[in-house]
Amino acid sequence: MKSIQRTTILTLALAAAVGTMGATGVYAQDTGDAGTMRIATGKKGKGYSKLFADIQSVCGGKVGISEVETEGGLHNVNALAANEADLGFVQIDTLQDMKTTDDNIGALLAVLPLNSNLLHIVARTDGFAYEGPKKYAGMVKGDAITVNFDKISDLKSMPVALVGSAQKLARVIDRRNKLGMQAVDVETDDQALAMLKAGQVAAVFSTSGWPSGVIGKLKRESNFKLLGFDLPSAAPYQVVRKNYNNLGAYNVSFLAAPNLLVSRPFKANGVNGKAVATLQSCIAKNINTLQEGRYEAAWGEVKNVNDTYGWPRFGETGKR
Repeated sequence: MKSIQRTTILTLALAAAVGTMGATGVYAQDTGDAGTMRIATGKKGKGYSKLFADIQSVCGGKVGISEVETEGGLHNVNALAANEADLGFVQIDTLQDMKTTDDNIGALLAVLPLNSNLLHIVARTDGFAYEGPKKYAGMVKGDAITVNFDKISDLKSMPVALVGSAQKLARVIDRRNKLGMQAVDVETDDQALAMLKAGQVAAVFSTSGWPSGVIGKLKRESNFKLLGFDLPSAAPYQVVRKNYNNLGAYNVSFLAAPNLLVSRPFKANGVNGKAVATLQSCIAKNINTLQEGRYEAAWGEVKNVNDTYGWPRFGETGKR
């Protein structure tokens, strides 16, 4: 396994990093007017962006909001810390892991609990091919080896492409379970899937609510499949089972991490603080509409609008 071309992996990692913009690494673009509350989401077509569209549809008449497109939850935290956004969607585990790295992150306040993000792991149905150990003191090429995967534990020592919040989550999983995966950070799902299709990586890791817009667009003839999560999990994570009919994938195990809509700690009596409070109240009052209307299925996962998984909640006195 160690003989997989590490120089190639390094080259891929460097290539994936090209084009990074801004001190926070956020590819953010405010699509609204001045005076609106900027909400950091993720890539278009993925879960956070879809939730933003629902919120705008239901509460946009109460509070002016605009979408700040980013790479996902991990970068949303940095965007909030750098004042590039006013609110943002973030996984609770990301907040917990990063709260001591920056005082601005530790001061963020939860506006609303949301659905859970699932860790989607995609591999090729025909496996991953690589060159085995060189022979005769390195004078002769190694044998061609092809390995197939069914679950995450099969990916030991393998090169993998990580997108968005999976860039942190996959590394935590890798470290805790000593998988020794070779991580390559990639900007978008499309780029990661292209690398997988080309045989440059063994799998793609990406987080999204269910159903994922990206995964939902894949076809059975695309030569892709989903790998199950078979490793130990503990709070705040849980393992859930979901289906993707388009890939013929049923009863697949996914690692799930709860999401929050969070805000910078605005003063309650200030203009921004009042806007956040109005938005918080509007979403809570319309949660039944969001759950029963023609909106994202993700809203059905919200059971208690006041449960923020132990993270300080916006509007609660004495909690900052």
